[in-house]
Amino acid sequence: MTDNLEIFRRDFLNANTWAQRKDGVPLYLIDKLTPEECKVAGAELIKVIHPGDPWPIIGLGYMKSSDSLPKLYKLLTNSSKNMKVTIAHSIFQICQDSKMIDIALEETPEITNPTNLIDILYLLPDFNDERVNAMLNNFRDHQEYLVAYNAARALGLSTDEVVEKFRSTSSSTERNLPKAKIKWWQKIFGAG
Repeated sequence: MTDNLEIFRRDFLNANTWAQRKDGVPLYLIDKLTPEECKVAGAELIKVIHPGDPWPIIGLGYMKSSDSLPKLYKLLTNSSKNMKVTIAHSIFQICQDSKMIDIALEETPEITNPTNLIDILYLLPDFNDERVNAMLNNFRDHQEYLVAYNAARALGLSTDEVVEKFRSTSSSTERNLPKAKIKWWQKIFGAG
């Protein structure tokens, strides 16, 4: 075993602090593992799967761990909307189960927390489905700037149109916003 497995354990499997998690799931650590180490890492991820942490689920999907499918399918039935889409994404990556596309289509529009929704937006292109891509494209018109912006990025499109749309609405909305919100808009859009 190389140091890469220990690094994976420290910075992926046992990453529990904000500093370790702030930049998202470090899938590149999986890429550094040998095939033997990947089997060990997969078995360790399967042991820690639970509905409160998407990292092991995302890692297993990325690894295409067929050994994890029974646990993932079981977890799918009792999970929240955003976790359901994350699990469906991983199952789809592993075995291309087309029912997972339907779950993504049903559950994604029901996610109301913008932070959770933004995380899900980046999973959607992997379904490689026209209906999912159309739904993702519709999120470019979302009322929340960061949701719309990240939908464009997830599609690989320019964010210019989203930024311009929100810039043009910011001047007409400013007079109705509290001062703290105006400062936030000015910071985001660079208005002075």
